[in-house]
Amino acid sequence: MKRYLRFVLWLMVVSLAPAVVAAAPHSPAEVPASQQTGTSRTFGETGFTVANYFLKTWNAAQNPLFVYGLPISQPFVEESISTPGEYYRVQYFERAVLEENPDLAGTGYYVQGRLLGNAMVAMRRTEPAFLNVANPADGTYDAVSLHTLRDTPAPFRTFYASNGGLRVYGRPLSEQTQEVNKADGKTYWVQYFERQRLEWHPDEPNPRFRVMLGLLGSEYRDAQHAGEAAFTPNATVPDQTAINDPGAVNPLPGFVYGFNAVLYGGAHGTTWQDRPRLMNMAMQAGMPWIRQQVRWMDLHDKSGVIYWGELDSIVADAGKRQTHLLLSIVAAPRWTTANGLHGMPDRDHYATFNTFVEQMAHRYAGQVSAYEIWNEENLAVENGGTVSGVADYMDLLVGAARAIKAADPKALIVSGALASTETNWPTVAMSDLRYYDGMFRDPRFAEVVDIVGVHPGAQSNPPESLWPDKPGPGPNFVTSREFYFRRVEDVRTLMLKHGLAAKPMWVTEFGWATKNTTQYYEYGNQISFEQQADYLVRAVQYAHTYYSGWLTGMFVWNLNFAIPWNAAGNPLHEQASFSVLNADWSPRPAYTALKNMPK
Repeated sequence: MKRYLRFVLWLMVVSLAPAVVAAAPHSPAEVPASQQTGTSRTFGETGFTVANYFLKTWNAAQNPLFVYGLPISQPFVEESISTPGEYYRVQYFERAVLEENPDLAGTGYYVQGRLLGNAMVAMRRTEPAFLNVANPADGTYDAVSLHTLRDTPAPFRTFYASNGGLRVYGRPLSEQTQEVNKADGKTYWVQYFERQRLEWHPDEPNPRFRVMLGLLGSEYRDAQHAGEAAFTPNATVPDQTAINDPGAVNPLPGFVYGFNAVLYGGAHGTTWQDRPRLMNMAMQAGMPWIRQQVRWMDLHDKSGVIYWGELDSIVADAGKRQTHLLLSIVAAPRWTTANGLHGMPDRDHYATFNTFVEQMAHRYAGQVSAYEIWNEENLAVENGGTVSGVADYMDLLVGAARAIKAADPKALIVSGALASTETNWPTVAMSDLRYYDGMFRDPRFAEVVDIVGVHPGAQSNPPESLWPDKPGPGPNFVTSREFYFRRVEDVRTLMLKHGLAAKPMWVTEFGWATKNTTQYYEYGNQISFEQQADYLVRAVQYAHTYYSGWLTGMFVWNLNFAIPWNAAGNPLHEQASFSVLNADWSPRPAYTALKNMPK
């Protein structure tokens, strides 16, 4: 069956992939090296690293943690379970085993899930649930496997159709049947498929988890590979590919927890600032990344002199405290813009900007982890009163990204996060989805960007809510998806549309305002400090549950803005209301909740 599938796939893709199709390897020595993508991710939960096309395939699932689970092995070569005598490089996950197919290199089928379901039921074919059944002529019959796929008693048919279908699970190998779950000793309705087992847990409070995927990868490991080195992190495995090569161009970190913060103001005796104390508080909260906005206008003189002074001190302090920095670069000097304001530079000064960021990346190579090029460029206020054109921003982004990479190849490039809005008016804003669509359709975006930056709205809406199916409580800012944390799902849909499934996303600003006196932020007056804490933690938990694998970083807005705004005499400014520290440095409930949140 596997050979037949490969032949069919070859016929489908040969016109798109003119390379010669390789023969299946018949010994471990014949297995070629992994195709490279230059990306990897180490999962702190298990200590294993996933890289190259294993990672790309994992990320491409809508919810990879739910579909595949965490990695539980290093890559290693193993004999095929469906075609004995052939050997392939595999990597085990809790719910599946992914396998490289060198004869399909260059196609979308290079890495596939192994037919674990077939292996798990091989000795059960004579049991009643696995016997072939007659066609009931009700549309539920699979004429190839001779089994039905129904929604009774368990709703497996609906789940199958909505969560990957044939590509992810394969065809049904059994009818629905009851069996004891090895993990908890309880009896559930289950159904076996070529690659998976679906389980129905009707008593699960969250309806999203009532249909679960079996831990087939873990079960097969326990049955076939107990104690082997490949299932121990960092153990020596003869075949292991050096997937976490420190020389890789862009080794991606695991999940990033961070704060937006004000780090400037500490080098000149400012009384409100205490940068070491601030960084220590971030680290104590288990959130070791800080996003600091750097205004180009403050550093670069028209004479060509760049005043690095305080930024040098910020970078040095971060290094001493093992704090990772994401620098968001904004605000051009007046002498680089056509209207003399502080938006994006005019095209005559793109090269000047490239020189500035290249010098910055060279100066801080190995010390600054990531650079975000501009901020909310779909807002007119970020561009001197007029929304920047998508083509203008893309040219700025591409030039800056290439300049940074030339100076520090390991620095990560984050695209400028857009403000969540449906407003389309040149002197106010452009819809973030319209703007993202223009960015994503430019082929250079995939080339130069490592991480997609987003800024979802929230207003006073809980993180799980979304218009129109599950709107927030109101009374205002509820009847558009722009007002919800889950706006990230709309951005992800655009990424998939444009073939960017493998690109991770970072939320570089998210938060909930509390009591304030700033116009247009009145919705914060509905949110108590306790609600703010609850919503922030729930947002992170929601992302881990539903966006795992593609949303890999979250930066709370913000850590300490209440302190400088209080010093400026405006303690109820909206930026201060988002803070998780009080003006006297004492923690608000949000800081404590984030600190105590499992990570």
